[in-house]
Amino acid sequence: MITCLHTAQAHVATFGTLLPDAKHVVRADLLDRAWADGVAALAVEVTALLRELAQSGPVLCTCSTLGPLVDSVGMDKIVRIDRPAMVAAVAHGGEVVVAICLESTRATTLALFDHVSAGRAVAKLVLCDAAWPYFEAGDLIGFANSIVSSVTGQGSRVLLAQASMAVAAPELEAQGITVFTTPVAAAQAVAALNV
Repeated sequence: MITCLHTAQAHVATFGTLLPDAKHVVRADLLDRAWADGVAALAVEVTALLRELAQSGPVLCTCSTLGPLVDSVGMDKIVRIDRPAMVAAVAHGGEVVVAICLESTRATTLALFDHVSAGRAVAKLVLCDAAWPYFEAGDLIGFANSIVSSVTGQGSRVLLAQASMAVAAPELEAQGITVFTTPVAAAQAVAALNV
């Protein structure tokens, strides 16, 4: 059985559609504490939680802030939400617009980009911080519109680095932009482990 570890209740619907048979564990406190105390302060607890969840099958951690902790566990059947889309985005080299909404994900997102691109691609980071209050208020239309406003004109290939940002993809694609989103790519990656 696939288990999804979320730090926002909103992700349950998204991944429930993509992975209909998955179990969902929501721990919003982990993101709050990562912001307050730093990701490193959660290392022991999150590592133990991921290892426990992995005992019953593949695990998808849908929180990009916790990504480095997923990597540190070092288990093949635990998928980091942003890795599969990142691999796809850098595959053709060149410049990739990397859009994030949270400053807390900047360092980890760019470190992963550098690792998977191995010098083949260049990241142009766009911080869509004005969008996040819309997400927290449950206004996904406002959230998507704010992301689109920040990203439009920045480049022709865009990686929406956080799962929640995928709602902006249709409007960006309508502008002829090639968009990479993390939910679909990550769901495909974790489903491939569930054989």
